[in-house]
Amino acid sequence: MKTFVTSTIAAMGLAAMALSPATAQVVPSNSYAQLQRGAAQAAERLSMDAVPTLDHDNIRKVQQALQEKGFDAGPIDGILGPRTKDAVRSFQDRYGMRATGEIDNQTLYALGEVELTGQPGGESDRGDR
Repeated sequence: MKTFVTSTIAAMGLAAMALSPATAQVVPSNSYAQLQRGAAQAAERLSMDAVPTLDHDNIRKVQQALQEKGFDAGPIDGILGPRTKDAVRSFQDRYGMRATGEIDNQTLYALGEVELTGQPGGESDRGDR
């Protein structure tokens, strides 16, 4: 008899759970939290004044990001020409950065192109130019 009552209660509980609206709970995984901490630490070590060396593909990404934010960088051709530099300068000015027209780490970070930023030791500094 106890087994029958226990089974019936368990079955009713399962049925009630199946009929109730499901609510998803999003809990960030431990690995996601570690990635966030790692990105924050990398940004802290990053020299925002450094100007990384960008290839044509990276310049294209910057031109695309500028275009998406409403700044006319000219043709998206991977060439850091006068129109792209003017767009970078306008972007920097609008967002309160030093408006140099150079694609430095601060500009890349503000554009959302963090993966293009130079790593410590692998970047060229404005003072070297």
